[in-house]
Amino acid sequence: MFGIFNLKKKQNTSASFHLTEQTEAESVLVQEVHKVPVASINLSDSSMPDLDLGDLNTGPKQPILKVYPKTKFGSQNRGFSSTYYNDFNWMEYSIQKDAIFCYPCRIFAVTSGHNEETFTKIGFNNWKKLSGAKNAKTKNTRIQKHACSEHHLTAIVKWNEYKKSCQSGNSIISQLTAAHTEQIKQNREYMKCIIDIVLLLGRQGSAFRGHRENDTSHNKGNFKELCELMSKYYPEFKNKYFNDVTNHSSWLIQNDLINICAENVKSTIIKEIQESGMFSISCDEARCHKQEQLSICIRYPKQLDVQERFLCFVDVSRSQNADALVSTLLNFINSSNLDKVPIIGQSYDGANVMSGSKSGVQTKLREAHPQAKNAIYVHCMAHRLNLVVVDMCKHLKDARNLFNGLEALYVYFSRPSTNFKLCEMQKELGLTKITLSQLSDTRWVCRFKSCDALINNYDAIVNVLTNEIDEQESKDVAQAIGVLATIKNFKFIIYLFILHDVLKIINILSVQLQSKLATLGSSACLINGVKETLTKNRTPEYFAELWETIINFAENNDISINIPIGSKRRRTETKTLKDYHVTVTTAAENSLYKDDLSKKKYWEEHANYPILDATIIINYEFHLTNSFFKLLCFCLYICVQDTFDINSSNLKCEMNVMKNMMKEVNFENIKIHLNEEVFPNLFKIMQVAITLPVSSATCERSFSTMRRINTYVRANMTQGRFTNLAILNIEKDIIVDTEIILNTFAKSNRRIQL
Repeated sequence: MFGIFNLKKKQNTSASFHLTEQTEAESVLVQEVHKVPVASINLSDSSMPDLDLGDLNTGPKQPILKVYPKTKFGSQNRGFSSTYYNDFNWMEYSIQKDAIFCYPCRIFAVTSGHNEETFTKIGFNNWKKLSGAKNAKTKNTRIQKHACSEHHLTAIVKWNEYKKSCQSGNSIISQLTAAHTEQIKQNREYMKCIIDIVLLLGRQGSAFRGHRENDTSHNKGNFKELCELMSKYYPEFKNKYFNDVTNHSSWLIQNDLINICAENVKSTIIKEIQESGMFSISCDEARCHKQEQLSICIRYPKQLDVQERFLCFVDVSRSQNADALVSTLLNFINSSNLDKVPIIGQSYDGANVMSGSKSGVQTKLREAHPQAKNAIYVHCMAHRLNLVVVDMCKHLKDARNLFNGLEALYVYFSRPSTNFKLCEMQKELGLTKITLSQLSDTRWVCRFKSCDALINNYDAIVNVLTNEIDEQESKDVAQAIGVLATIKNFKFIIYLFILHDVLKIINILSVQLQSKLATLGSSACLINGVKETLTKNRTPEYFAELWETIINFAENNDISINIPIGSKRRRTETKTLKDYHVTVTTAAENSLYKDDLSKKKYWEEHANYPILDATIIINYEFHLTNSFFKLLCFCLYICVQDTFDINSSNLKCEMNVMKNMMKEVNFENIKIHLNEEVFPNLFKIMQVAITLPVSSATCERSFSTMRRINTYVRANMTQGRFTNLAILNIEKDIIVDTEIILNTFAKSNRRIQL
C-alpha cells in the first residue's frame, strides 16, 4: 500500500510483536496493538478520540516509557526511542498504535491533499527507516524528509503563531473574528460608496450605463467612470473595485440598488400618508417614445403642512378609456397599501374621459372605491387659467394677429444662422441673452415669455432683420421683410404692450397655482386679487401710464402711432366746410381722432378695454369666482361629516374660540395657535382643507423628468427601472439612509459578506 512498508522479504511484512522480559505493569503497555480502521477516524476532529494523541489544548502527546514495544525487521527487533522528542518537538507517540504522528500536521494542516496521511491518520512505525535508511537523492531519513516538507513547515508556522496568540491572550478565534469584522467593515464601506454613486446618478437624472463597458472602452458609462474616479482618491475602494473577483458594478446590482432606494423613498411617503389618515390623488397622461405614461401624484397633510409627492409612472398604452384608467388607479392604491385611507379629492385636466360627470374617471372612481365615495373632483385650476388666456387670445382678432406675428418671428430665428446673428447682436448691444419661445396652447407661460422677450430684445431683432434685408444674401429675405414690417406696425406694438401688461398680472396667478404649497384658500384670495387688479386697470389713469410707455418705445424705434383706416377709399372732410368751425360729426373718418390725445383715447377704447373685458368675462365663464369656492367649501364640509367623526356643535365652538384668540385671522396665525388635542374637530377640518388639490401641476412637472430620463438612447429601459429613477429624481428632498439600504441589500444571498 505504501512504499515504506514494502520490505525486501515477504515474511517480514507480517512480523508480529515479540515481547521481551518485562514487568507485569509494562506488559500491559506493550500488548498487541488494536489497529483502528482509517475510515473510522474523523480527520476534522483534531483530538482524534479513538487514539491516545494530543489535542489543541494539551499539545503533542509524548509518553516516556522504560521500554517501548519492539517489532522484528529481518533479524533485528526495532522500536521507538524517546530521544527523538529532543530533535523533533512536534513528534508525538501513540501507545495504542505503537506509531508516531506529526502534531502540527494533524492539527493545523489544511485538507488540500498535500499533507501526508502517514503522519496524520495512519501513523508511522517503520522503525528501520525512522533513522537508518536514507533517501538516495536527498540523503535524508524518512523523518527528516517530512520535517523539510512545505506543508509541514506551514503547519509549524501556524502552530507557533497559535502558541504566541495563547501567550498574548489573543486566541485564533478572536483574531479570526477581528479579521472577519474588519473585512465586513471594509465591504460595507465599499458598498456604501456604490450606493452613494447610485443615489447621485438617480437624483441627477443621469444615465448609468455606457455603450461599451469593457476595459478597452474610453467611456464605460457614468456609473463605472465614477467608480474609477473614486478609486483614484480612495485606496480601500480601489482594492475592492479592481482586485476582488466581484466588484458589484454590474447592471443587475445597479437595478437592485435603484429598486431598494426607490422603495425606501416610496415607503417613507406611504407611511406619512397612512399616519395623516387622508389623501388626494391627481394624475395626467403624456406620450413618450410611443408609450402612454400615466403619472400618479398624491397630496396629503403632515400636521398642518401640505405635502405633494410623485409616486409612479404606469404604462397605459393598451387602453386610455375611463375603465382602464380607473382599474390602473385601483391597482396602484391596493398595491401601495392605501386602500384603507380615505380619499378627500381628485384633480385631473378637463378632458371628458377624466372629468365626465357620468362616465368619467372621477365618477367611476367614486363608484368603484368605497374610500373615494366622497372624493371631490377639482378641475386643475392651472389648466383653467391657461384656457382663460388661450380663449382670450383667440377671441380678439388683433390679439390673434399679434401672436401669429410672434410665431412667425420664432420660426425665422429658429434657424441656426439667424439665431447666431441674434445672439451676436445681443452681445454687441449689451443685452441679456433671451431666446424666443414657441407658442403652444399647453404651455402656460409661453405667451408672456414671448411678449417679454420681444420687448427686451426689440433693438437686436430689428437690427438683424435690417442687416438681412440690406445684404440680400439669404433666400429668406422676403420672409425677413414681412417679419420686420409686422413688428414695426404701430397696431402690433400697441397690442404687444397691452397684452404684455395683462399677461404679466396673470402670470403671478399661474405661478401660484403651480406651487405644491398652494391651498384652496390662498388660491381663492389670489384669484380675487388678480380680478380686482384687472378691474382697476380699466381706468383712463392707468392706461395713461401705459400709453406713455408705448409712446416712448415708438419714438425710440421710429414708429409712428396712427389710427387705422377703416376702408380702402378714405372719406375726407368736404372742402366747403374748410373755413367753418364744425361742432357736429360728419361722415369723414378720424374726424374725432386728429391729435395725440384723441389717438390715446381711440386705442384705449379699441384695444385696452376689449382685452381687459375679454379677460375678466372669460374669467367668470370658467367659474373662478367666490361662489365657486363657497360651493366647494360646502361640498368639503359634507365630505368631512360623512368620512370623519366630526361633531358640528363642538366644531362651531372651536371656531369661535379660535377666531376670538387671534387679532388677524389668516392661515399662518391658525397654524401657530391650533393644537390638535385642544381643537380636534377644527384641526381635522383644516387638514382636509389643505389636502384638497388645487391643480395637477406636479403631474405636469413629472413629464419634464420623464423626458430627461427616458431619452432616445435610454428608451429600452424597463418600466420598473424608469419609475424608480423618476422617484429618485423628483423626490430628491427625501433623505435616504445608506445604512438602511445596505441592510436591505444584504438580506439577499450576496457574494460579498455584509
